[in-house]
Amino acid sequence: MSEETPPPESSESNEVKSEFDEDNVTPPPKLVMLRAERDTLINDMVREKAKGDPRYCFTQFADMSQCQQENGLVSSLWKCGKQNDRFKLCMQWAFYNEKLRDECKDEYVKRKREAVQKDREAALENQIRMKVISDWLTREMNEENKKEK
Repeated sequence: MSEETPPPESSESNEVKSEFDEDNVTPPPKLVMLRAERDTLINDMVREKAKGDPRYCFTQFADMSQCQQENGLVSSLWKCGKQNDRFKLCMQWAFYNEKLRDECKDEYVKRKREAVQKDREAALENQIRMKVISDWLTREMNEENKKEK
């Protein structure tokens, strides 16, 4: 009686399949920011842009400011309640407006890149100045050594 030996199992059947799917890879975020940049600087930019841009909360801010100027700082606390509530509501809306946040992030990144570029240029200028000074000092030292001989 001859026993048939089963075919050896392929190594592929023993492998665990990965859940990785090349077609559904989530792209990395557009830009990685520090928490302070994301939570503080961008929020400050959103607040300022929303107050100053007519597309967002400029009208509500102007109404509230005008009411405060007309009624004085102390009495405006209760006399300008409607304007203040509308401004706060608009600012809350603007704070969560993705388009505005993206504009502010892009502007922040642009400013940051410009600042980095200026820093690099300043560092390069300093290196050039130091090289010129070093060369000048070397020549001066060589001339003094020649005079002494």
